[in-house]
Amino acid sequence: MPPGKADSCGPDKCDASGLLNLFTFCDYFSNIDQKKVREVIKCRNELMHSSDMKVSSSWLKQFGNHIQNLLAEFQHVPEAQMATTSIEKLLKSDWAVHVPGEDQLDGLEGEMSPGQMTEIEAELIKERLNEIRLCMEEQGTMSKEDSNRIQAVRNFIHSNHDLQRNLQEEVQNLEDLVQKMNSQEQVVKETEEVNCEQKSDEGCPLEKMKRTV
Repeated sequence: MPPGKADSCGPDKCDASGLLNLFTFCDYFSNIDQKKVREVIKCRNELMHSSDMKVSSSWLKQFGNHIQNLLAEFQHVPEAQMATTSIEKLLKSDWAVHVPGEDQLDGLEGEMSPGQMTEIEAELIKERLNEIRLCMEEQGTMSKEDSNRIQAVRNFIHSNHDLQRNLQEEVQNLEDLVQKMNSQEQVVKETEEVNCEQKSDEGCPLEKMKRTV
């Protein structure tokens, strides 16, 4: 299991990354077509590492098809059949949001409500926040790439008040970790500067004479 998921006691307790790792490494799922798993993992990684958190309609359709192909491996599981139906409905939906009571375009029977869109966005952003946090905890440092990814997520969340409210705890946990990492880096930097000054003094003839006298 990926970092932070070792205590998960069932599929219903895992997020997408946890389930995909379970399908990949657990012998119980060895009969699953691993190519289908890899296709979903590839799309998920593209989404999680997108700098602007945006994807095209064709990309979304392809992602949905890959997920449906993977779910076909679980036709005997009722929940998987229900998920397939939900995904089919999702792929047929118009992602444009329309204000109730105002004029609407024809042919949008499958349009998504603002609440549904917010829920989907919140789940995706929540997973990304947790992934960044777990990655930083595992590394013990914050890389330039991590910093860029965090800023991209910040910008996306700050532009949506609903996401700010729904993800307040996850955002605060990540910000606390960022502050901790920055403090640790500052301590390391100051320690290195002190060590560098000491080594420089030891190599200076004048300092050696002072110590001799």
